[in-house]
Amino acid sequence: MHLSNTKRKILRTSLELFNQSGTKVISTNHIAEACSMSPGNLYYHYKNKEHIILALLEKMIAKWDKLDESEEPLTLIEQSERTFSCVWEYRFLHRELVVLFHADNAFASLCSSTLKRRLQEVLGVLEGMEQQGFLKPADATSKDFLSHTLLFMALFWMPYLEVTGQVDSEENIKHGAHMMMQLVSPYMSEGNHV
Repeated sequence: MHLSNTKRKILRTSLELFNQSGTKVISTNHIAEACSMSPGNLYYHYKNKEHIILALLEKMIAKWDKLDESEEPLTLIEQSERTFSCVWEYRFLHRELVVLFHADNAFASLCSSTLKRRLQEVLGVLEGMEQQGFLKPADATSKDFLSHTLLFMALFWMPYLEVTGQVDSEENIKHGAHMMMQLVSPYMSEGNHV
């Protein structure tokens, strides 16, 4: 996805503002002001706030896809930490996922198709780990349960931190990655650990 410098600036600024204050209180006027441009110039590049949010979702998905393209095989903890690093970078999307999902059909469609693909990817990783002997042989129901639970954890860790009064910090994000490993540990084969 090739973006002009202006579009990159709008997205970078929007991401910072949305992460700080949320999408509800940040308007396109706030974004334009923070970018030192007129609202008309912003609208030339993005029709409305929903298009900016959708573009940020697309960027997060592209980044998440690149996490899976590592040249070196990653350990499960490295994969989890990279995933949660992406969650941290785009934290407003995770904090507001359900609201954004219901507010925009294009967002909902892209989100749904991406999550279905992600679920299959997580299941594929678990099956690969089982074939390599890192995980105990498990039935399809157990692998399905674990893949859903891991994806759920990645998606909703940010809201969990918020509603339990914990600070949404990079440290707490990494803690989420380590908690994911604890979910996997009962499935690990003898001699392997997370």
